[in-house]
Amino acid sequence: MKTGMSTCDRVEELEGPYGPFAIGERAIQRLWASGEVTGPMASANGKTIAVLTPGDWNRGAGPDFLGAELLIDERRVRGDVEIHLRSSDWQAHQHDRDPNFSGVVLHAVLLPGVKDVTTTSGHQPETVVLLPYLPRDLEDLAEEDALLELRGRAGEVARKVQEAESTILPGLRRRALERFRRKAKHAKARAKAIGWEAACHELVVESLGHGGNRAPMSELARAHSPAEMVLLGLDALYMEKCGRWRLRGLRPAGHPYRRLAQYLELNRRQPDWRERVRHWGTELEQSILTSHRRRLHDGILGCVFPDGRADTLCINALLPLLHASGEDCERTWIEWPPGNHPEDIEEARRVLGLTGVSRNFEVQGILDVIRRSAPDATPA
Repeated sequence: MKTGMSTCDRVEELEGPYGPFAIGERAIQRLWASGEVTGPMASANGKTIAVLTPGDWNRGAGPDFLGAELLIDERRVRGDVEIHLRSSDWQAHQHDRDPNFSGVVLHAVLLPGVKDVTTTSGHQPETVVLLPYLPRDLEDLAEEDALLELRGRAGEVARKVQEAESTILPGLRRRALERFRRKAKHAKARAKAIGWEAACHELVVESLGHGGNRAPMSELARAHSPAEMVLLGLDALYMEKCGRWRLRGLRPAGHPYRRLAQYLELNRRQPDWRERVRHWGTELEQSILTSHRRRLHDGILGCVFPDGRADTLCINALLPLLHASGEDCERTWIEWPPGNHPEDIEEARRVLGLTGVSRNFEVQGILDVIRRSAPDATPA
């Protein structure tokens, strides 16, 4: 660790609902820079913190963000912001001895376990734990950051896979199965708590939350049944989460307005689609995958979603939920087409020598390697 330097090489491995994943300071810095973290948030001292502007992302010596504008108990404050994974990193990085950090007014940390910190001038910046206030799912955030860092570097992705697994296909299959079983366990708990059809509704809507929009989609699904969503209509649902949608970098196909429109259309065309999905699941073992897939896409989901999106819904929501209800869906999930996934993952398959049509376990296994890999140390 370089004293006085803002670094991105601090990494934590956390346990998510579907398995472990690694997250580094860079991911939290990137989120802060986007302006998505606005508050209000409660500091460790009980003060209310709101973010007016996040400041300039500093890639040199000193704090991570310079010249941020905050409201601290309604008082406008301008100063620097330092971001860490844990509060103890302040002293571990020796910021308490570095005059470059004397202008820090906010110490923003990801994880609980807060201690007061002090600058060389004796000032104690406010400290806030970001985890309860993140606008996006932490695992999604970590995966997005890792994929951004590896964009255009399929060879680097392949190298990480080769380092992690001595035998590629068995290793990817094992990783994918572990993730599927965790997904099924999560789905089972949801179904036990609220019922199978309600869980199906919630998990599908959450899975439509592309590009960091899973949280607001989940909130809508938990607040409204499918019938209520149809009655409320598209504009009312979209405006209900106005200010929560993450739109930057989204292609038109991934826009939450369009995704909500597709879900409402599904429920208008096929109001009994969840019941039909459950019956469809009872025939998985006896059916040819390709014909059974077409029956799902065209007959049950009513051709509402493009094939890639329908496959993603099946992988993330339908098959885990069916497996949790007693159907054996492991083989189907393993062999299912992988749905929408980054082109760099597909290129990494080719670098690894995987030929033929992509299978879900290959893509899921590669993504698992990326999720668990510590980001390369990159001094800011």
